[in-house]
Amino acid sequence: MKEDDGTGPPNRELYALLHLSPEASDEEIRRAYRQWAQVYHPDKYQAPHMKEIATENFQRICEAYEILSDENKRQIYDIYGMEGLNSGLELGPKLNKVEEIKEQLEKLKRMKEQEKMSALFLPKGSIVANLSLPEFLDGDGIMRGMAMSSAVQSQLSKSSALSLSGNLGVEENSGAGAASAVFRHQIASGSTIEFMGSVGLGSLIGVQMTRQLSLHSTATLGIAKSFHDGSINLSNVWTRQLSDTASGNIELLLGPQSSIGVGWQKKDQNTSAAGEVKFGTNSFGISARYTRRFSSKSHGRIAGRIGSAALEVEVGGGRKVSDFSTVRMLYTIGIRGIFWRFELHRGGQKLLIPILLSRDLNPVLATGAFVVPTSIYFILKKFVFKPYYLKRERQKALENMERTATQVQEARKAAAKAQQLLENVANRKRNKQQETGGLVITKAIYGNHKALKKGDELRETNDELASQVLDVTLPLNFLVNDSGQLKLHDGVKKSGIMGFCDPCPGEPKQLHVEYTYHGERYKVAVDDYEELIIPQIAHRV
Repeated sequence: MKEDDGTGPPNRELYALLHLSPEASDEEIRRAYRQWAQVYHPDKYQAPHMKEIATENFQRICEAYEILSDENKRQIYDIYGMEGLNSGLELGPKLNKVEEIKEQLEKLKRMKEQEKMSALFLPKGSIVANLSLPEFLDGDGIMRGMAMSSAVQSQLSKSSALSLSGNLGVEENSGAGAASAVFRHQIASGSTIEFMGSVGLGSLIGVQMTRQLSLHSTATLGIAKSFHDGSINLSNVWTRQLSDTASGNIELLLGPQSSIGVGWQKKDQNTSAAGEVKFGTNSFGISARYTRRFSSKSHGRIAGRIGSAALEVEVGGGRKVSDFSTVRMLYTIGIRGIFWRFELHRGGQKLLIPILLSRDLNPVLATGAFVVPTSIYFILKKFVFKPYYLKRERQKALENMERTATQVQEARKAAAKAQQLLENVANRKRNKQQETGGLVITKAIYGNHKALKKGDELRETNDELASQVLDVTLPLNFLVNDSGQLKLHDGVKKSGIMGFCDPCPGEPKQLHVEYTYHGERYKVAVDDYEELIIPQIAHRV
């Protein structure tokens, strides 16, 4: 058996095959094995071709049961998959004792942790280039100033990390820089301590401790001494989880520039928002920010700031141009003038280019600076970017289909054979549910989520789209239990379920289900690894 190489939780194919949760008990594994053995045992069939199909699927069930019912094999499979069982962890002459198996497993666990830690060498950096159009028109050059910063974090051990950073800034004829280091150590579960120090502009040394006070609350207390003016600064931050998607915090700073601030953040799948009110010794400020994701690749943003030293509004948006890169353009208008800001984010690196267009709030220039680039963007998006990306995605999809055509064809044949043996029991269960007004799956389609969105075209039997989906109505009716319920477990890839297959390897997939319950019609769609429990009132059409 081969594990899927796609994204999502790994090493779950055997659980899907037996229709089990990854946390299933030994008794649940035995019960599932007996259920599937009753359907696929070769002795139940007389016709040679049916016996052949049953034998093939019965071997798959037996192999899954053999691995999941053995504690050591199951541990190895959960961590390393079939590759771990078939290569470095053969349970033969080399590892024929339980102690040896466990010792080897622990050794490989440690190796994996070391590899993970070495991968946690996280570099981050940014470059800011400040440009000025008014100064350029006056003949003084377009560059107002430049700043660079760089940081790297290394996981020294499971509980300790070291972060080193530096920054350098130049504006006109003056410049400054600083270097700092932060050592973080986890003292106990829920408690960490940080030692920090910096040299250069704003040299200081300090210590900070964070502790989780409860399931939803944390507190941070810090003290730092500045070498610049000899002052001592105290900081205290309380953070509280307000809901599953929202949190709030109160920050108190005591020192030469004392202040108190109250903040709020909320983030869900498509939107994020944040706000802060801050009062200082000689200043105050209120800021708010709202970001909305329009698709998996684009987002919009609006922000505002008002206070003793700021009054401005910022609007803009960004687009993901590759797996690791995002570009963003923002328009800002306020008492400091009119600005454009271009941003390029790639991995942990950022390039920021603020451009001062005018220090005066000229209405014509302010309107033009917003309307012109916005219009150009939407024109380019409609006639250049979108056609290009659609063409590139179609080309990638076609190449992937050609590369995996043989694999998909064989998987479809295996799924069809598996469904053939499920048919009698599935139809019997369906008829029983119909008689009692229970759960009946009327239509279930699994495959490429983009193809599933074009349901009308699928009904017109578009060959290209139809080849990326699979009808799984029959196996889902088989999985309905006697109580009239169906559950597909969270974190288990659905292509591994008996009677399913992966019709489009490498592509994001969904399962669309239409069903009836007590005479009512219902409809639901779930992602490949998402849990499905039906019936539910929320699914009613």
